Amino acid sequence: MNRKLKFPILFLIMTLFIQVLSISLNAQRRRPATPGKPPARSSSVPATASEINQVEQKNQALLQQIMNLQKERDFYKKKITSWTELQMNSPKQTAGPEDNQEVKPSYHSGAMAAYYLPITPDILDTLISFRYKARQVKDPVPEEIVEDSLFHYARRLAIMGRYSDARKSFEQVIRSRKVKDVYYLEYGKFLYKTGDFKRALEILTGVTGGNRELSVASYYKGRIYQQTNANTVAEIDFYRSHFLQPEFPGADAAKGFMFFQQGALDSAREIFQRLVLRQSELSGEIYYGLARICEANGRYNEAVTHYQKSLVHDPLFVKSYVELAKALYETGDYQSCILFFQQVADVCSDHTMQMSYIAKSRYFLKQWDEALAEFQGIDNSPVGIGIKQEWIPKIYYIKCLLARESGDHKSGLNYFRKAREINPEAYDWMMAALDDLGQIHAKDSNYNDALSYYSRLIRLNPADLETVLEIGKFYYYLGEIDEARKYFTHALTGATTGKQADFWLRQINSVR
Repeated sequence: MNRKLKFPILFLIMTLFIQVLSISLNAQRRRPATPGKPPARSSSVPATASEINQVEQKNQALLQQIMNLQKERDFYKKKITSWTELQMNSPKQTAGPEDNQEVKPSYHSGAMAAYYLPITPDILDTLISFRYKARQVKDPVPEEIVEDSLFHYARRLAIMGRYSDARKSFEQVIRSRKVKDVYYLEYGKFLYKTGDFKRALEILTGVTGGNRELSVASYYKGRIYQQTNANTVAEIDFYRSHFLQPEFPGADAAKGFMFFQQGALDSAREIFQRLVLRQSELSGEIYYGLARICEANGRYNEAVTHYQKSLVHDPLFVKSYVELAKALYETGDYQSCILFFQQVADVCSDHTMQMSYIAKSRYFLKQWDEALAEFQGIDNSPVGIGIKQEWIPKIYYIKCLLARESGDHKSGLNYFRKAREINPEAYDWMMAALDDLGQIHAKDSNYNDALSYYSRLIRLNPADLETVLEIGKFYYYLGEIDEARKYFTHALTGATTGKQADFWLRQINSVR
């Protein structure tokens, strides 16, 4: 071939080869992406409808996770309530073999007032397992340092009601090398809620950094000063709390408690009712304030409800346990009264008051031997001696009556002598015991038994028109209208019984 033609032909072949190669590369680039790996999109290209839906689904999933976290607290509350009902519906052992009465469960329907019962270790462990499963992730969780582990252990003991063990653990935490402000704050709050104001002030003073921690610590210090009548110092701490964290409701709550101390109950109620609408860590104490206002007005059933809410929001608030137990006593729910006082027996500062309420509750539950043992265990302080002289002779006299009714006159005389030795004023405790027995049987609708005790009572004091009025009621409930009319007519002459007697007479006349 001619050399002049050889080079143009070679050049043409090379050009064709390059064009074919470029066409194949472009075709490769235009191939669709593999599933699961979408092609990168330029910012100038608008998103498709499918991609917008994917982003929206991710946002909805994230929103659902947030809502689940918000519902977590309600979930645990429902769990605690269900376990509580299981505890209350399970039959318990009776007081002792000597009691020949019908065996009944220790918790009756009235004990539903205690719908936030103490959290047992089994319940707490189950809650922790639920929490762990809900929050379990694939990534490994870093191990906590020793101080954090001990701190959480102390809080766990406190929730379980093991106050002494919790306090020991808290003390060990604050003696460790790396002490955080949150350790001092939580321990100080624990001491405040369990009633150790002196040590609480020392610990809360250790909070030195962080606006939130300082604000909360200042509020609790101010509350301690307020309850010990150091109001000037308290105002300084409340101002500091509001200045460091304006959204924290401590200063407003303190104002409500100040109004309560001054007797301005309506002003205090207005503040507390406004504050309970805002969920905060002070909700338990605010409900406590509402309950105290109800108690001051004699509305014990409403007070019980507010104390229940207080303990749901803050199960460590010992004052709510104590005051709830006292309110339950006033409503006649003696079993629940005993339950709540026993729950805080280790940290209750007034043991005389606590034991007297437990003993009186057992007395009205007709647990005479247990009540006697409780009264005898009260200390010999002036208050304790007064309680013993009032109640122990009544129990001995009741045992005297029971022994005589069973034919054991020797034991009956022995019990009567023991009662006289404690309190020589026989007529006082005899009449009080007969009155209590009549009311106990009347509450159980045993009007015949109630009438028998009130008949003895009227023989001891014929001029007592209150007793005359009660006897008339018993006859009315038994259907003996003529006898009831006789006693109601006699009670008309009394200054305090006249209106009630007139009401019952009009009831009889309306029936006839």
